[in-house]
Amino acid sequence: MMASLYIGATGVKAHGEGMGVIAHNLSNVNTVAYKQTSMQYSDLVSQYVTASSANMTNVNQKGMGVVPGSNRTLFTQGALDPGSSPVDLAITGIGFFGVTKNGLMHYTRAGNFRFDKDGHLLDPSGWNVMGRAIVDGVEAGAASPIKLDLGPNGHAFMPPRATSIVSIGSRLGGLAEQPRDPANPFFAMTVGWDADQRPPLAKGSYGYSEPVAFYDSNGRLREATIYYDQAVKNGGITVVEYLVALPPGEDASGLSGTKAAGLLMAGTLTFSSNGDLANMTAFYPPASGNPADLTGWLPAAMQNGQPVMNIQARGAAGQSITLDLGLSLPQAGPNAGAGLVSAAEAVSNQGVILNNTVPKTHSSRATTLLGNAPGGMYTNRDGYGPGEMRDMYVTNDGLVRVSYNNGQSQDVARVSLYRFVSQDGLRHEGGNHYSATLDSGPANEGVAGDENFGTIKDYALEQSNVDYAREFSHMIVTQRGFQMNSKIITTCDAMLQTAVQLKR
Repeated sequence: MMASLYIGATGVKAHGEGMGVIAHNLSNVNTVAYKQTSMQYSDLVSQYVTASSANMTNVNQKGMGVVPGSNRTLFTQGALDPGSSPVDLAITGIGFFGVTKNGLMHYTRAGNFRFDKDGHLLDPSGWNVMGRAIVDGVEAGAASPIKLDLGPNGHAFMPPRATSIVSIGSRLGGLAEQPRDPANPFFAMTVGWDADQRPPLAKGSYGYSEPVAFYDSNGRLREATIYYDQAVKNGGITVVEYLVALPPGEDASGLSGTKAAGLLMAGTLTFSSNGDLANMTAFYPPASGNPADLTGWLPAAMQNGQPVMNIQARGAAGQSITLDLGLSLPQAGPNAGAGLVSAAEAVSNQGVILNNTVPKTHSSRATTLLGNAPGGMYTNRDGYGPGEMRDMYVTNDGLVRVSYNNGQSQDVARVSLYRFVSQDGLRHEGGNHYSATLDSGPANEGVAGDENFGTIKDYALEQSNVDYAREFSHMIVTQRGFQMNSKIITTCDAMLQTAVQLKR
């Protein structure tokens, strides 16, 4: 009977602890990403019993009760509820977010994160969310706390980027058939430029013009102008001269204060009989400041087969901008390797200007001689002004993508995910955190959506995976077990009382 009392006591104790596990699950029914736990009971067999017959060969053992066994965490997927922020993140599938504080590393499924006033992405306990920073499209080699770059007003800020290439496609059909200056048809506009006049290039001295917008180093949108005029028509070949210039008052280069102020580049465009752009030349203005000095107009530098303008605008740092008119010259040297020394030599060597036999690469939006009247077809540029964050979202593979009020967007970080060889070996740390142990093995970092990792969903939170029906049925069974074991104790107590009375 004494053994029965002990066995009943183990049952009462074990079921009491089991009820505690059920209560813990139900109390966390609304905890973000909580994973329910399950009590596993173990029996106690520790006493041998002498066989009543010498012919029995079986080992005779007597059970001694029950003991709480392992308390397992069930890492099944919880339902997703809508979140209120782009950094309310839920993991669908395998993985944990990494969070760090004071040199410690924890892991969590709860993605209810927020940015603080300094731009750090934190969980509700103040731990930094781990990820990889992305700068100019390049992802950092090691994970670190995610942080937004904030401007002086505390908003996520994108610094400006100066324009490095401008693409222009124009229709130049309908330009005047006869050159305005028969004595100097290829560079008539350059000779006629005078920064001391307003405008520096008289309207009657060119056939068509259009703006060339670009961003300077401060992110300010500036505007140059490209001028066109027909120069020579020789059989089926047509040559158009062009000139690119800033307003003279915005020029801070060495030409400032001279008649050549504002000039950036000049050259020729050669068109075949079907109106396609076949050849081009490009020259820098003379350092002497005299636009009419054709010997001072030297061949422009080339970038990827296209001419480069050097611009020094007032109040901004100098910059180089590639002018893409839709034709890429194959040679690396200036002017398709024509060997020209100056614009004066180009004038004397018209065969180079008219040459259209050198292989070149054409864009589908190249400048053309088609059309009845000149006009713009296409213009584009890179670069942008400064911007403040307008919106943010997180992609399924964890990229934190920010859009700005300057029309740009960029990836600023990638949220890292972690997995373990045995997630059952993780240690509960409270606050929806887990820590790695020898049983779980070390954390393996990966990218959401890759093999063996789940995906990330923004504006969503994973809910508790507690099954109410399961817990209530376990509660009933546990209550019955507790009652039956307590009945064992009261019954054994009555039997002992009867035994004591027999002695009396």
